[in-house]
Amino acid sequence: MCTECIVVFPDGVNMLPWMLCGTIEIGEATAEQMGTARLVVWAQHGIYGAGRDLDETFGLIETAEKAAEIYLKIDHLPRFNTITDEQMHRLEGRFNVKVREGWLK
Repeated sequence: MCTECIVVFPDGVNMLPWMLCGTIEIGEATAEQMGTARLVVWAQHGIYGAGRDLDETFGLIETAEKAAEIYLKIDHLPRFNTITDEQMHRLEGRFNVKVREGWLK
């Protein structure tokens, strides 16, 4: 949906169902999800991200938030201008990133 997302977090975003915050269980579940992505959304709560430093981490979260905001604004509208999987693969090559296996055809 957003060109920059594939570049900023090609490993995608993982999600957890609602869990009680501040518990060992949410910590362990988050750690498990971080094995395949640097961003984990906690349903009805927030997002957890990890980067090499604070700037990178903030950039990851800010990009995800921007994409979510755009999605919420346009979800009810017909799609006229979309990004194809082929175009996403071109972005992979241009920015030397590898998208998470199985996310694109």
